[in-house]
Amino acid sequence: MLKWIKYILGIAILAFLVWYLVGHWQSVKALLKLNALELSIIYFASFVGTFNSAVVVIAILSPMGVKTLLVDMVILQNARALLNYVPMKFGTLFMANYLKRHYGLRYSHFGTFSIFLTLLLSVAACLIGLFSMILVYGLDSVQKQILAGVFLVCLTASVFMIFVPLPVPNGSSKLAVLFREFLLGRSAITKNKRSLFTAGVFLLLNFIITAVRLAVIYQSMGVKVHPAGFLVLGALGYIIMFVNLTPGAIGIRETVLGAGAVVLGIPLDAGLTAALIDRAITLSWAFIVGGICTGLIWHRSPADFRKNNNT
Repeated sequence: MLKWIKYILGIAILAFLVWYLVGHWQSVKALLKLNALELSIIYFASFVGTFNSAVVVIAILSPMGVKTLLVDMVILQNARALLNYVPMKFGTLFMANYLKRHYGLRYSHFGTFSIFLTLLLSVAACLIGLFSMILVYGLDSVQKQILAGVFLVCLTASVFMIFVPLPVPNGSSKLAVLFREFLLGRSAITKNKRSLFTAGVFLLLNFIITAVRLAVIYQSMGVKVHPAGFLVLGALGYIIMFVNLTPGAIGIRETVLGAGAVVLGIPLDAGLTAALIDRAITLSWAFIVGGICTGLIWHRSPADFRKNNNT
């Protein structure tokens, strides 16, 4: 029941945003000017971003004793992006099953991988967002202080969970086992400085790519924004993805990016329009490229789409 509530909530929020933009159509229609060259740049950025994400996955899994293939991870990442729009985040479950079947990664270790990746994403996003706010936009208003505060709180919590030594529990409860698995996996990853550095660098590159994508969208609309603003919005967009209120943060991400744009001095109409265009591009990539990659996996190994109950 909860999964359907999330979908209904996402659709309702999107419907409200579309209704708002339709009510301001005279302003919005002047913003929709993406040409073929700009679309090519955006989709090329998405293509590079997919490879970057695959490298990050490889870098984090390597210290856990799992050696994966780049092309395989690129295909898997795209399939996951599509399947995560299915109820119950099927893409994540599918990825866990795939890595177990083909690379022997235990489900508990996949949990460690997922948590660590989320925390590392949060650190990278918050660092970029916080420094961009302080160095470029300043903290001269309550709204900017709140936005910078969000980045600071998330950064502090994520750094704590990644690097601060914590006692390893010895209990046999499910929570104790999960936490113990996470701490042991975290230790293996953080001790491998090369893998940690590689993951960090490629995550930062992904934020720059996201900023480029947003910059092209805003440029097509004729809206002037400082380059640091795209880094702030990109970082904010990544953080919101962690809020699992709707599939893929549909509706939530667009609302927050619109509000974030206002904080940076960008008109709300432009902020919402840019966020919806970015969502449309993300969805088209997920359904076209993700659909092809899902089809490739299905053709190669149909059994990967059947639930594996072994742990």
